[in-house]
Amino acid sequence: MNKQIALVTGASSGTGRHIAIALAQDGCDVAILGRRSQELEETARQITQAGARVLILNADLRDEAAVKQAMASLLEWSGQRVDILVNAAGIPGPLGDPIGELGVEDFDSVMSTNLRGPFLTMSYLLPVMCRHGRGRVINIGGTHGMRGRAGRASYATSKWALRGLTRSAALEVGEYGVTANLIAPGPIAVDRMRKRWAAQALDQGVSEDVILERYIADMGTALKRPNETGDIVEMVRFLAGEGGRNITGQELVVDGGVIV
Repeated sequence: MNKQIALVTGASSGTGRHIAIALAQDGCDVAILGRRSQELEETARQITQAGARVLILNADLRDEAAVKQAMASLLEWSGQRVDILVNAAGIPGPLGDPIGELGVEDFDSVMSTNLRGPFLTMSYLLPVMCRHGRGRVINIGGTHGMRGRAGRASYATSKWALRGLTRSAALEVGEYGVTANLIAPGPIAVDRMRKRWAAQALDQGVSEDVILERYIADMGTALKRPNETGDIVEMVRFLAGEGGRNITGQELVVDGGVIV
């Protein structure tokens, strides 16, 4: 039990999966939480290959009772301690629906996943970290939480609010040796984004490179490239490691130079 214990939400695919595997490679035992059982099993397989213990927590972050049960199972498995919490779960919600057309149920669903979910995991695990006198909370936000975006009101609102939650937590737990920070990625070239670019290229009769160049120009990215998943993984590693020892209450933007 001298290994660090990490919990990663949203670990069934994408950035969350890569973060969970990276922490296992760095020597952590890792609990992974998500809704899709089959995908979680694949993440668990890769964590095991890295030589780490893994616990699958099949739960919906929008369900308070399910989260409570998942946290109890986690603490029983971990020996009543957690060293690293990465809240990577999130959903984009409706794309393009303006306020007035955006449904209340859609708005609530985004807020429940992107904001209430991290609040619940932090509510259960921050007291545990404080009792042990150490811990790292890393919330995955987004650059939409630093500006307005037409047609993305629910998503932007959830990410703005996550910044406030993170900063407040940092002030509350700092005296116990616990840090709380937020990583704000720009668009990440995950499979979902690549499929969208490929569909646009096919529809417009141009190459995928042309679509990507247009996308980068529209975003105004200084480095002229989108994020790769590894860019976010390395920032998590930094904050979870010794480099993040004295960093708390901060928002680290990883977007290739959009928010400048």
